[in-house]
Amino acid sequence: MEKGRFFAVGVGPGDPELMTIKAIKTIENADIIVVPTTETGNNTAMKIAEDYVRNKEIVSCHMPMSKKLATQNWEEIENYHNESADIISKLLDDGKDVAFLTLGDPTVYSTVMYVHRILDKRGYHTEIVPGITSFCAAAARLNVSLCEKDEMLHIIPATFTDLDKIEEYEGTKVLMKSGKTIMKVKEKLSEDGAMMVEKATMPGEKIYKDLNDLNEASSYFSLVVLHSKERQAKK
Repeated sequence: MEKGRFFAVGVGPGDPELMTIKAIKTIENADIIVVPTTETGNNTAMKIAEDYVRNKEIVSCHMPMSKKLATQNWEEIENYHNESADIISKLLDDGKDVAFLTLGDPTVYSTVMYVHRILDKRGYHTEIVPGITSFCAAAARLNVSLCEKDEMLHIIPATFTDLDKIEEYEGTKVLMKSGKTIMKVKEKLSEDGAMMVEKATMPGEKIYKDLNDLNEASSYFSLVVLHSKERQAKK
């Protein structure tokens, strides 16, 4: 029997209209849809793609993620990755094409890439279907460019970063997943012209052209954009 194919599918930042045609076709042509679940049981990627996964077999893979777990017990996280790969391998061995849904783009801080790597090493056919990233969507909602001319662009996971080092980076800084640390980020960067989008293109979206306007903690899906001092001076 010919083995199935594995697709890591990026469904974009939140608005279903921002899904690519290729992502939609891949989902529609897949035999099995795989979605990662966390402790809450919620899956944002599934909600985005729900119009295209009807009448499809859905398989859930448990993949908890937290800063504490990632920094103190990465071996435990790897066990979840391997368990998910084992589940998917059986489906591929049965000749099923599998689409694993992930928010944004699979190549940017996405859990699916750990599973993708395992399956690729096992010799399965694997592909990545790119999606619009959250930081590109956030910049669009802020109505600004991320980088111009020779500016550098730094994508930084806020929860894992020493904020005191931010100023060391030239060009534009994007702090992803800033929710739990947002008040610290505000304290550090609000006077530098930082902007923020919470839940970019999702229901409940909030846009802050000035981080000083933020008065409360934000959700996990919060992203901060900080342009260079040179760009700030041109405003």
